[in-house]
Amino acid sequence: MPTKEQCPCYSGETYSECCQPYHEGKLPPNALKLMRSRFAAYALNIPKYLIATTHPASPQYNPNHELWSKRIAEFSSITTFSNLEILGFIEQGSFAIVTFVAHLAQQDQTTIYTERSYFERIDGRWLYRNGQMADGRDPTLAPPDKIRLLPMAYYGNPILKRVADPIEEITDEIIQLVQDMKETMDSFEAIGIAAPQIHKSIRLFIIRQPVRDPEGVTEPHSIKVFINPELTLPSHKTCVVSEGCLSIPGVRSEVERPREITVEYTDLDGSRTTQRFFGWDARVIQHENDHIDGILFPSRLTDEKQKDLEAYLQGLQHRLEDK
Repeated sequence: MPTKEQCPCYSGETYSECCQPYHEGKLPPNALKLMRSRFAAYALNIPKYLIATTHPASPQYNPNHELWSKRIAEFSSITTFSNLEILGFIEQGSFAIVTFVAHLAQQDQTTIYTERSYFERIDGRWLYRNGQMADGRDPTLAPPDKIRLLPMAYYGNPILKRVADPIEEITDEIIQLVQDMKETMDSFEAIGIAAPQIHKSIRLFIIRQPVRDPEGVTEPHSIKVFINPELTLPSHKTCVVSEGCLSIPGVRSEVERPREITVEYTDLDGSRTTQRFFGWDARVIQHENDHIDGILFPSRLTDEKQKDLEAYLQGLQHRLEDK
């Protein structure tokens, strides 16, 4: 534990020289300083600072600040923040990644977890966007040598309602774009992403196909690329499953879609293929294909469900426009 004078971010500096100026309004010069000051804010129970430094599109963002603040305060009040290790830090353009190991204790139970945190700089301010977590000390979550993250297009951005243009040729730029889309998708631990979501109005999306281990557990694994896809022959049988979307953070709702679909598409090697997809694959493909047709999943909901979401979506658009 740091002494009373030392900063609870475990930098070795005093609080007044380290995180206190940020908690009082000074902007952290980089994402590492922001990450440390957020850890210290948890330790010192300063919910206001944590809310102010969270990206408005973060999965953690809660428009009910009073409730969010209360939950942070409850967590901080029962938690001892006993150590912080920094495993890696990389900053590139408007993005940064910090990997840290947090040592916490609650009711004499010690918890250690590793998080790869993603940050984005907007109008000169670094904000926490989201993170990937693992139990224990996990060096595999250390930042890569190069950041390939792409800025997301969020609800209210006109590009999300535009019918995307076909791809005429698979160039080196398209191949690199797919790699960048993969890293961006993985940073959210998502299972699919379409080009319009990263501000590219072209008919391209990727998904992670699931694999089953010997014990029957299903996990996302390999990447499948769809260029200029054409969907036909939807099955008469449908199913209703809860869906979310990277471009509409914080929203999930049950969507009815056909169980099966036929897709003709071009892969990254330029081969044109026709394939029948079922179940999980069919649903994700239909969701991502909607993006290149300018359709967001709330429009697939019943009128009643759309009305229920209306206030939240308006608030989401307002805070994203103000970010």
